[in-house]
Amino acid sequence: MFAFRLTLVLLLAQSLMTAGCDAFFVGFVSNPGGTKTVSGTVSIVQLSFVHDITGKTIMVTAVTFLNPGTATTVNFCGDQHDRFPVNSVAQADFNTGVLCSALVAVVVTS
Repeated sequence: MFAFRLTLVLLLAQSLMTAGCDAFFVGFVSNPGGTKTVSGTVSIVQLSFVHDITGKTIMVTAVTFLNPGTATTVNFCGDQHDRFPVNSVAQADFNTGVLCSALVAVVVTS
């Protein structure tokens, strides 16, 4: 099935090039679905703003989770800073997005 899709994409790209287009874009979106989980000691919580493709400003909360030997930062959509106390151990379930991830649930254990 993958080979068939790849063949279709290549044929589309070739037809666009031969049609005299100066530029073209072929993009793929892969979202296998499902909720992802991150956990660890919350070390940094920072609010910031990003701009989407239309120029709209979106607030995001960057949270860094520490585990032995690793640090993982996730950008959550909106103001979520009150849900992640610094120096607490937390687990967050979320759905990934392009600019930020949608928070599904947070459990703070300490």
